[in-house]
Amino acid sequence: MPEIKRLFNASKMNRDLDDRLVPAGEYREALNINVSKSEGSDMGAVENLLGNKLINTTLVNNATVIGSYKDTGAEKIYYYITSNNSFDESNTGSHQIIEYDQKAEKSTILVNCAALNFHKNYPITGINIVDTLLFWTDDRNPPRKINVQTALNEPGYYNITDVDDLISVAKYNPFEAPEILSVGANDEAGNPITSNFLENKLVRFSYRWQYEDGEYSTLAPFTPICFSRLGNIDTVSSSISDFGEIETFVNAIKSVQLSIPTPSGFGIVNAELIYKETGSSTLYVVEDKSITTETSVNFFYKSQDPFKTLPPDQLTRVYDAVPRIAKSQELAGGRLIYGNFLQNYNIPDIDFTVTRTGEDSARYTQIDSLSVKSRRTYQVGVVLADKYGRQSPVILSNSGGDTVFVDAGTGESDSTTAFNALRIAFSQVTINTLQNLGWAYSYRIVVKQREQEYYNWISIVNSQDNVARLGDSINKIPRDQTAVIPPSTSSTISPTNISVFPKVLSGSNQTTSTLTKVRSISNPTGDATVSTGSATSGLAVFETKPVESDLDIFFETSTGGEISQLTTTAIDIEFFNCYLLTFQSGTHIETNRLRAGFNETAFDVGVRAFVVQENFAEERRFNTLIHSSGLFNSRTNVNYINQFNESEGGLTISLDPHDGSIQKLFADDTQIVICQEDKVSRSPIDKNFIYAAEGGAIPVTSNTQFLGTIAPYAGEFGISSNPESFATFGFVKYFTDKNRGSVLRLAQNGITEISNFGMSDFFRDSLKSATKIIGSYDEYHGLYNLTITGESYSSNIDTNVATSNDNYFTISFDENAQGWTSFKSFQKESGVSLNNTYYTFYEGKLWQHNSEDVNRNNFYNLGTQESYIETIFNDAPSLVKQFNTIGYEGTEGWNISFINTDISSAGVLPTTTQAFNTILRLQGVSNNSILSGERSINAITGSLIKWVVFVEPKSSDYKFNSVNDVTLTGNNNLTVTNPSAIVNNKLAFLVEHIVGTSDSIQNLNVGGAGASLAFTVALLTINTGDSVSNASVSPAVQTFTTAGLNTASFTIDAENNYYIEEGNISINTSGLSTLNNSSISGSINKTIKVVNYTEGNRYTVDDIKQNIITFTVGKTYVFDQSDSSNSGHPIRFSTTDNGTHGGGSEYTTGVTHTGTPGQAGANTSIVITSTTPNLYYYCSNHSLMGGSTNILLFEHSRAFDNVQFSIPITVPSNPTNNTIGVSGPAKAKYDVTWVAPNVGTLTPPSGITTGVVYKTFPYDSLATRQASIRITASATTKVLLEDAYSLSMNASGFTSSKTLSSLQDTLDISIQILPVYQSNLIQSTLAGNGEVDAALGVYPSAHTFTTTSAVNLIIGDVITEQANIDILVTPSDSWILINGSTGAQPINKLGQFTIGASDNGTGSQRTGTVVISNNNGRVTGVSNSTINITQS
Repeated sequence: MPEIKRLFNASKMNRDLDDRLVPAGEYREALNINVSKSEGSDMGAVENLLGNKLINTTLVNNATVIGSYKDTGAEKIYYYITSNNSFDESNTGSHQIIEYDQKAEKSTILVNCAALNFHKNYPITGINIVDTLLFWTDDRNPPRKINVQTALNEPGYYNITDVDDLISVAKYNPFEAPEILSVGANDEAGNPITSNFLENKLVRFSYRWQYEDGEYSTLAPFTPICFSRLGNIDTVSSSISDFGEIETFVNAIKSVQLSIPTPSGFGIVNAELIYKETGSSTLYVVEDKSITTETSVNFFYKSQDPFKTLPPDQLTRVYDAVPRIAKSQELAGGRLIYGNFLQNYNIPDIDFTVTRTGEDSARYTQIDSLSVKSRRTYQVGVVLADKYGRQSPVILSNSGGDTVFVDAGTGESDSTTAFNALRIAFSQVTINTLQNLGWAYSYRIVVKQREQEYYNWISIVNSQDNVARLGDSINKIPRDQTAVIPPSTSSTISPTNISVFPKVLSGSNQTTSTLTKVRSISNPTGDATVSTGSATSGLAVFETKPVESDLDIFFETSTGGEISQLTTTAIDIEFFNCYLLTFQSGTHIETNRLRAGFNETAFDVGVRAFVVQENFAEERRFNTLIHSSGLFNSRTNVNYINQFNESEGGLTISLDPHDGSIQKLFADDTQIVICQEDKVSRSPIDKNFIYAAEGGAIPVTSNTQFLGTIAPYAGEFGISSNPESFATFGFVKYFTDKNRGSVLRLAQNGITEISNFGMSDFFRDSLKSATKIIGSYDEYHGLYNLTITGESYSSNIDTNVATSNDNYFTISFDENAQGWTSFKSFQKESGVSLNNTYYTFYEGKLWQHNSEDVNRNNFYNLGTQESYIETIFNDAPSLVKQFNTIGYEGTEGWNISFINTDISSAGVLPTTTQAFNTILRLQGVSNNSILSGERSINAITGSLIKWVVFVEPKSSDYKFNSVNDVTLTGNNNLTVTNPSAIVNNKLAFLVEHIVGTSDSIQNLNVGGAGASLAFTVALLTINTGDSVSNASVSPAVQTFTTAGLNTASFTIDAENNYYIEEGNISINTSGLSTLNNSSISGSINKTIKVVNYTEGNRYTVDDIKQNIITFTVGKTYVFDQSDSSNSGHPIRFSTTDNGTHGGGSEYTTGVTHTGTPGQAGANTSIVITSTTPNLYYYCSNHSLMGGSTNILLFEHSRAFDNVQFSIPITVPSNPTNNTIGVSGPAKAKYDVTWVAPNVGTLTPPSGITTGVVYKTFPYDSLATRQASIRITASATTKVLLEDAYSLSMNASGFTSSKTLSSLQDTLDISIQILPVYQSNLIQSTLAGNGEVDAALGVYPSAHTFTTTSAVNLIIGDVITEQANIDILVTPSDSWILINGSTGAQPINKLGQFTIGASDNGTGSQRTGTVVISNNNGRVTGVSNSTINITQS
């Protein structure tokens, strides 16, 4: 028999052909070998592999590399690691981004931050670097970017909690307009500005930020039009040529100071002040300033030309449409491209109410004559935005309260009746809804106004219904040149089609909202025939009918803020479209044009437009590409790459949705390769394809859009859902199509199915069971290394090869061999080649392959793995052969494991294991929920298999409130780990099972309440109209979601320097059909006193002079008159002011009198019912002592200078809208000054300075009415006494008390005045003897006592004997008693004491002394006195 010799020069495996058909040089299977690529010169010989060595380790336990990228130019590798493998996809563990510098052989952790939120289930396959900016996306977090150089220079820079504030591609964007701090005509030094640059301009200001890597924000909302007369007087021109113009009405502003916010933590390094003129779309940069740590920066603009302009697209760039998350990313042509991305948000129903107000507090502080034009209808909307500026369309109020008509008013320009502003108020339910959305960070208010351009026709009334047309009136009120009129009238009149509103006639503002037709124009005078009412002469002002727009466009206002700061207090909208001008005494006009002229610049409605968009919702655009509208140009340092301006159009291009989602993008020279699940296509950059007649796509130059026509490659192949399988080298790309069980190569000749190169059966079965597929290219050996991880491979004869027992394969494709050369014993997490060196990652560590520093076949330091090759000897396959010897040629010993023929075998043959299918099925339903996770798992007996079941609400209208809202129960063969938290509005269950000895179906029962409505339905909405001047009513909107009894409450909050007197407030409840005050009852006590004020005796009610008493229907009020001041002043009620003294009669219904006023127990009570009229209270004996009452249908309570009202209601079961009207004035607080007294030092109330005015009111705190005066002795020989001074004040009813210090050097007089009801100077006057000389009393010089039963001598019972200081009385002997005691005794000032003697039993006369001395430690100059004592 001849020798059969096998050489392996074909260098590839073949598992497809029958043993008899495998060509010579090919082999059935191999592990850990090289054939065509040899380490030496033995090409064609079989070698085992060089191992890999550790390059960089990690301290992160259980780490996995989820993405890697090589920067060939910088010779660096970047990779991303995480330890997060949570089954519910919550954020746990550690996450890092690491740079490996190949030249320096150095690794650096760039970012080590928990907020990176990586997960092992979300590989990062879209990574790019340009200069030092590293971009990536992971389909879990927003597209991101870091500056590698910053991370290297400032370790820990990105290690922050809110890391996306710095690394999101979408940048934090402004939502607040600049604040105008001041306007004027002087420069910063106070010198007059001579330039009139702004005189004929109407300008608005905005700003934008620049970030640390050169990107720019969108423009902030613009300020209102910066126009003011600065108090200058305006006059109507009397010149015939321009009669009717207000020639002085030009912009007097020459300087503007503004403040711009610069929040920290977002990488803002520069701020630019922008200005725009009305009528022009050009944006000018006025000035820019560098930002370091300041949170705001001020700009001072002077009348001057700005120094540069911005591209016009920056005006239309309202926000950047950077995807919220994206699966794929590529960088090409200086632009970012994302595919398969999530955009938009689900928009909730919200309720808000818009009202008109004329309150001064709603005026724009620095330009207070700006106003909202009357006789117009305004619709207000809300635009929501996330933290990075991605916006919703305009959202209108669900309850319809978003529209308001502003009636014409009267009065001069500074009156609240002439001024108009818009207010918006949100209900608390809406605020809760917005704050619970999770994504809504800020809001903007937008306004739609259909009626726009108009003119002020200022003229003279010639006679009734005849008005002159002088000056530019001929343009404002033109003849109708198109009308056909009878010849007989053409010489006398001309028709016109103009209608007008009368604004000023007969020196009064006209408020009609009805248009008046200009009937005709007289010829040849040109006078107009139009109704003038009763006016026959004088100046007149008409407004022409406004031009109406059919566009459904809203314009931004200057009002916006953070969602977290919303309250139910109404918000004044900074939207103004005209300027108020006092015309004649008591009148105003609303003008919107310079000089009120015809061709003059006019106020615009707004700068940037917004629209209502139907069906706007969160959308996964799985088959769409979007690219940035801006470029990154490192040469010019221009970085617009974050700009995704949808208004420019052409940013997106969609592929055929039938081909599945986009999984991978790759920039290939001048085109983008697009890998969908079921198709591979290409799109030229800055070109379009045309198709030749003979077939094929040819790119040609195009100027249309960045991405050209989509051209699919031939073949029904895609990348399935495995973009990690993609690898490239040179012109070739490799990837897998799991859905078709194929491995593919894309080259210049199209797609080739390289899995058919002898391995089709293997790949068909291995890919089918794969859970992870990772491709990489080994430049060192020229191999595409594909790692496939799956389940139960050893149970299938086609996959029971190599490392199947470990449930993975790594297999290599060799272009030179045109086949698959060998399996490998390393299970990489990712791989990359740099400078012909191949690196892979394992357990988060970086390993370098093909190293001679470690043993061959030693991968990841797991020990030396075997190498083998399974060859086939099939020469003359039809002959029966007998092998006498089998040998090999080589340098080391190889063992033969088995020999197998079609007749017999020797050795241990590979055998398959037994595996079984286990199916998880979920039975039952959970309300409003969608469950996923059911699937079949094929695994070997005894294996632990796992399912993760996700449950999510069926739509954005629903949410989970608890982790127990869904349950999985009912199978003891399964271990279920229940969710511990709601993650991304989903519940996740981990289900585990030990595989048995047969196929099985494992059932779980689904239970629980399921998802519930995320947004509750309002059954009752109460809109509270605020017509209270100098105060705000909140909440302006209240919503109730549960039927039944409830309470609606609102508070009237006074502005600074005002307070609310509830008696002045009128509340209209005619629109409150749900009012239910039947349960109100109980009694309220009020204390009545009589105080003699300057104007005479007056009642005080709870210490407030002539207080307006507010009654509540259902309550009983008891007026306590037991204070002695009430004597002779019985309180009574009447329907007439001042009662019987004013010609009325006493009201007695429900009134009861008890006792005598001024005595204990005296009171008068009154029961208030729904029929009780408005009453007055008065003294039946004296006139003008009382006050008025105010009757409400519900209760109220006071909180300092504000008042809260509580309204009992019954919430209906069907949605209902109610209204409450609140009107009345807030009262101005009073100016009070405490004047220094004539004697001593005044300590005014806390926080108040003597001689300085402060504001107070009757309900102010007690501390604001308390003061003290201190008098201090002038010398140590002087003392003070309590009665040294008497106090008088000009404040009625004050009380005082005195405190003398123990050393008699200070006298403190505490003062408390009554509640303040008027402005006043509080004057204190002290009168009296004042301080006196310190002195002892005048005492007897001697005194004699009897022998026994001596009578005490009393000292001090007469005034002359009283010391005005504390004294010490000291006897010389113990038989002399002071106050009945032996020894020295202290005696208080002005006090008395006794001197006594004990019985004398000595048998002889005895003598002694009593010394009286100064006992005040401060006083000096007082001599002692001595009394000589004798006892018989």
